[in-house]
Amino acid sequence: MPSAPAENAIALRIRDILARGADLSPEVMRFIDSTFSDPSAAELAVILGTDADSERDSLLELLFSPDESIQLELEELLVTKGSLGLNEGRVVEHLCRPALAAAFRLPGNRGVVNVTVTPRLARRFVHQLTIDRLIPESVAAAIESRLTGRDRLRLRVLLRGARFDFSPSNTDFLCRLIGQLGFADDRGWESFAFALEMLAGADSAADIGRLLEERKKLLVKALHHSRQLQEQLAAANIETLLSRGQRLTWIDETATLRQLVCIDRIGLAAFGRIVHPDACGSAEIVAFSGLPDIGDLLRRLT
Repeated sequence: MPSAPAENAIALRIRDILARGADLSPEVMRFIDSTFSDPSAAELAVILGTDADSERDSLLELLFSPDESIQLELEELLVTKGSLGLNEGRVVEHLCRPALAAAFRLPGNRGVVNVTVTPRLARRFVHQLTIDRLIPESVAAAIESRLTGRDRLRLRVLLRGARFDFSPSNTDFLCRLIGQLGFADDRGWESFAFALEMLAGADSAADIGRLLEERKKLLVKALHHSRQLQEQLAAANIETLLSRGQRLTWIDETATLRQLVCIDRIGLAAFGRIVHPDACGSAEIVAFSGLPDIGDLLRRLT
């Protein structure tokens, strides 16, 4: 079990983060301005202090949702303090004593809003940090050997917030993926996020290679249907197609192609192979032994 000093250290860091204040993100400000008509800090303080206001709870939940900058700052401490797991309840207890007010800064010199950190808000904030989620030693070692600085922390934050179990098959897959997947560009990060999303929707003992194959088949079929529909619309109007009982469905082709690239990058990095399903769903497995083939394959795909 982790020691009380470790949990106290985490709580002290969170207290420091909340007390010194956070700049509200553009996403949060869009919600605030559209919901409350560009309020000042003083007007927001009144809303937050009025229990009867119907928007108060949703605003508090939004404010006490830690963003990536907070998670990255805390992860540096969790690397050393959280290797044995942490008790979320004890961190919340340390966080609430003594009483604490969190500061939130509005952009454009619009002021600062101070909010008392109640036990309920503290529990919400700490729970979303998933500080009690352990990253397996083998995965942590793969991260340490592959990435440094902010990228190292960013990858750990993604894994900490992922919604899947670190089963033996998932852990082995992640070690191989981290070891070979390139993180020098946004596509690499996008591919890693895609892999985490795929694992979250699958059984922990699933064959990950087969998951990639099935997902690619579905995407190729959707893309094939979209192209067929475009050809039909070029020859007849929508009303004519509907009268024939044609099912009209549209997909985001750009997003679909990006997901296909992600699947191939994942397959090449983790398994050294790429799947080429045709429009009817059959698949051909092609193995590659050298990295120089990857660039050509991705160019051919897109």
